[in-house]
Amino acid sequence: MKKWISVVLLVIFTAEMGMPEAMAAGRKKVNSGTVADLVREYNLYQGFDVVSIGGLGLGLVRMIAKASAETPEERAVMGILDSLRKVIVVEYEEAESSRKDSFNRKVSVLLDDAEKMVEVKEDGETLNIYGTSSSDGEFIDDLIVFIPEDCTLVCLFGRVSAEKVADILQMADE
Repeated sequence: MKKWISVVLLVIFTAEMGMPEAMAAGRKKVNSGTVADLVREYNLYQGFDVVSIGGLGLGLVRMIAKASAETPEERAVMGILDSLRKVIVVEYEEAESSRKDSFNRKVSVLLDDAEKMVEVKEDGETLNIYGTSSSDGEFIDDLIVFIPEDCTLVCLFGRVSAEKVADILQMADE
């Protein structure tokens, strides 16, 4: 767990420094509708577990979460929830091998032109984190975590404060 926290802290640090223009040249944000369409298509297949929460659903989650937040860490997470407009989580480890491969290829194509903030390869797995940092480095837009070998895709669509994420990760690391 600490390894992944360190990786995400590196992402936040990079975003706060501001991405050099040369790194972002030609890169674009991922269209949340395109990702949602792909997830909807594969949700029809056995072995694809999908959680997709949009506007009204996130509003309800925020209300429940804020009412039950007791610790400083939980309240800090609520601050991030406020800035999200859509969350999609896909876990497809139980899917047929050919479907997994097909999904991984299609996600890779969607993310091919996106701004990759971090790639970590370890023990045969690749963790890819995509997102677009604001020009001042204070925000990360549309954070996407893709771990193809682990059959996991997590999309946080919205504008997230890099400082808030760093604070939460620092609390989790203590």
